[in-house]
Parts: sequence; structure tokens; C-alpha cells
Amino acid sequence: MARQRRVLLSVVTQTNRTLMHMPKAKWDIPESPWVLHTAYVLGNVTERWIESQVLAAERYATRLMGLEMAPNVERQPHWLLAGDRADLWLAYKGMFKSGGISTLWLAGALSSPSPAAIHCHFGSLAAQQRWLARRLDCQYVASFYGHDATAHRFAQGPIWRRRYQRLFSAADAVLAEGPAMASRIVALGCPQDSVRVVRLPADAAGLATCLRPKADKFRVVIAGRFIEKKGFDVAIRAFARALKGRSDAELLVIGGGELEGDYRRLVAESGIEAQVSWAGRLPFADFMSQVATAHVGLFPSRTATNGDSEGGAPVTLIESQWLGVPSIVSDHDDLSFVTAPGGGIVLPASDVAQWAEALSSLYHDSTQLEHMSHAAHEFAKAYHSPQANAQARERIYDGTD
Repeated sequence: MARQRRVLLSVVTQTNRTLMHMPKAKWDIPESPWVLHTAYVLGNVTERWIESQVLAAERYATRLMGLEMAPNVERQPHWLLAGDRADLWLAYKGMFKSGGISTLWLAGALSSPSPAAIHCHFGSLAAQQRWLARRLDCQYVASFYGHDATAHRFAQGPIWRRRYQRLFSAADAVLAEGPAMASRIVALGCPQDSVRVVRLPADAAGLATCLRPKADKFRVVIAGRFIEKKGFDVAIRAFARALKGRSDAELLVIGGGELEGDYRRLVAESGIEAQVSWAGRLPFADFMSQVATAHVGLFPSRTATNGDSEGGAPVTLIESQWLGVPSIVSDHDDLSFVTAPGGGIVLPASDVAQWAEALSSLYHDSTQLEHMSHAAHEFAKAYHSPQANAQARERIYDGTD
């Protein structure tokens, strides 16, 4: 332990010395008013909702800064490219390890003009940026998304509980995508009057290129990361129970992850291999274009054994509705909140029999599917547009909501 402390002290000292003699970066900072968004990874394909919020702006210019940049992604003009230059990387990363001088240096570099707000994406990141917000004397906004409020190490670990208490004391607003997520944040110790529910936006511009006709067969889709909380094993079992052996029905599986082997074995054991297509991991446009061909999407999300949950709801659910795909969703967290009335069916998370019955009903009723498709699209456009999201956030940046 003593050796680890000496190494850390050496790193802190070296970082501070380097920054003291380094000129401040000439960053592409917009004219006031502007908002600094911060995230862990720039261009992370599984966190596109962050980019959607950054780009959804009406009265505030925006910039996004992160600790890393995802590999093999095209750089965007609104990024501050934290991993691209030594001065910014040292200051931003040093802020988490060396504190003081790194924070002062970064605040100085961001103060011409200073942002009207810092919006930190993920509570675990926001908990470590309160000193920067204080130095810049701007609105301090944190968004929680799921594992940062539900995973055991964040929700129950004493170190993170203390960090979150300091965050909640300093933040001007803490954002949740729905009432279930808001309740989780309050349970972590956040004052009720600090929490704001702001619906996440669909990527309207990106989705405009993804509209496709429905498949000739009755196509059911599950799409996302192959992890426990997504509950895709329930979807596979329900499909097999309701539609096994029907040559005009198919299950499209999009994504990848640690449970892919388990899912493939389950498909084989269920005797539906001939009816299942595996699309793999796809870029956003291809991903959503495939989703758009489905007659119904399944979202059987649940709480994982490590406590991880959706917290809110999968953004894929929001964006599939934008494309007119009806859904069957679990009664987990905020899934019912973002599901269109008349455009989706809400069921218990792990009741395979009920999921199979709902699937069978939709398979036999094309008229109902058409009505649900229209309701899903209209709901998403009304409540999850970039404009609605921007207006809600900018009132918070103003300090008027």
C-alpha cells in the first residue's frame, strides 16, 4: 500500500509539473452561450444517446469532451478530442488523479468564455467533476443512465455512496430519463427537488435513412448487447413456444456480447435454428435499418444478478418506435414509460408464457399490428424528438427549471 501511494504521488507530481509549464491549448471553444458535455468515451457506439443530446441544441452551442475516443470512429467537429493532444489529455485525465493544478489549468483553458453549464453523462463521471464546475462557476448537471445507479458497487458500495452524496450536494440538477430512474436516484440520497425527468431523444437525422419496408415473413427482432439484463433468453424461449415450425415467422437477432454462446445453444435446444438469423454487431444505420424491417420488437429487460438494470429504458426501444416498430416490453424500470400507449404491450419480465401468447396474438392480427405501428411512431415523434429534449435541457441550463 505504501509503495502504491508513492507511485501515485510521483504521478501526481509529474502531471502537475508538466501542466505548470505547458501553455494553455487553443481549443475550439464556441462563443457564449455554450455547454460543455463530458463523457467517458467519445464515439462509443453503445452510447449514441449522448451524442444525440449534444447535437440536439437550440439556444446553446455544445462541445463534448471525454477520457478516451472509441477506435475506428470518424472524428466529429463538436468533440474537444481529449485523447488527441497531450495538454488536454493530461489536464482532463489528471483532474481525476491529481486534482488541484489539473483542475485549475483546465478551468483556465475553458474560461474564454466559460460554459454556461457542464453536463456530465453518467453519475460516476459527474461525481469527479464538481471542482471543475465550481471553478467555472457554471450550472452543474449530471445524467444517470443505468448501471451508474443500479450496479451494486455504485448503489451499495460505501466509497461511491460518499462520492454521490458530495455530487448531490453540489449539482444544480440531476437528470433521469423516466420516473423509475428518478426514484433510484432519490434512493441513492439525491434530494427530490434536484431530480428532473428529461426524456432521451431519438436520432431523428440518423433514422431518416433507416426506413425500410417490412419483411415478407412475420419478423420478430431482438437487438442490443448480449448481457444478462437484456433478458434475450426470454425472447428466444417465447418465440420458440409461440412460433416454432411456422415457415412464415422468423427471429432476427442483432448485436453481440458475452452471452452469445448461451443464446446460440438455447436456439439449438429449442429447435428453431432454421427460423433464426444472426446479424451480428452492426453500425448504427445498418442496425436500425434491420430493426425497421421487423413487425414487432421484443424488450424483455430485467435486473441482472449484479444489480445492473436498464435504470431507464433501452434507447433502441425509443428509436424502433420512431421507425414504426411495435413492441412487447417488460414491466422493468422505465420501459413502460417510453412505450407508446396503443403501440406496445407491457408484460412481466420473465413470464415466457405471457410473452408467447402476446406474440401469437400479433402474428394472427395484422390489423392490430398496423394500428400499433402508427401509434408507436406518433408517440416517439411527439415525446422523444431532439427538439423536445433540447428544450427541456436548456431550461435546466438556464436555471429556470
